[in-house]
Amino acid sequence: MPRAFSEKEKEVIRGQMREKSKRLFELHGLRKTSVDEITQAAGISKGAFYQFYASKEELFLEIMEAMESELRESILAYTVQPNKNARQNVREILSRFLLTYDAYPLLKNFNQADFDYLVRKLPAERAQAHSNRDEKFFDSFIKKCKREGITLKVPPRVALNLIFTLFVFSLHRREFGDEMYAETNKIMIDLIAGYLTEGAT
Repeated sequence: MPRAFSEKEKEVIRGQMREKSKRLFELHGLRKTSVDEITQAAGISKGAFYQFYASKEELFLEIMEAMESELRESILAYTVQPNKNARQNVREILSRFLLTYDAYPLLKNFNQADFDYLVRKLPAERAQAHSNRDEKFFDSFIKKCKREGITLKVPPRVALNLIFTLFVFSLHRREFGDEMYAETNKIMIDLIAGYLTEGAT
């Protein structure tokens, strides 16, 4: 039976697990990284691992959500440019978000097969909680746009679905190749920004 850890030990071990597993996930991907590899890298037993996480998928999601939080904070902190119109500013926000997203190897290399696998392995309530985080962020994004003088010309749900298509498209990057993906993504961002702000100044 795994020994009990103090709160300080738990904090140190959890941080070590996140750090070591992040590197493994970046190197091998979610599906090919095993709990055994994570515990060996973190210097803990397999039994100890399950004191912290129910599965490697829940650990992966925690790491991914921490990265997403950094990205979202940067978007909400971005100040629109007064010399640009609504479409240009929304296009700039979406472009910056995806460029920053690409700066994280774990996120950049996350594909459709990984996404399907993750959703399949996570408890339904955990996957729903993640989805709720996405919706909460988007509500904040809409409020930010209003504060900055940008009025989105479509219902929030439509806007959310359109922006979500950029994420879905990113899951198929490998199928398109980097050059084709970048070119197509640029066009999609411009079209979505235009649709969201049609008629806005």
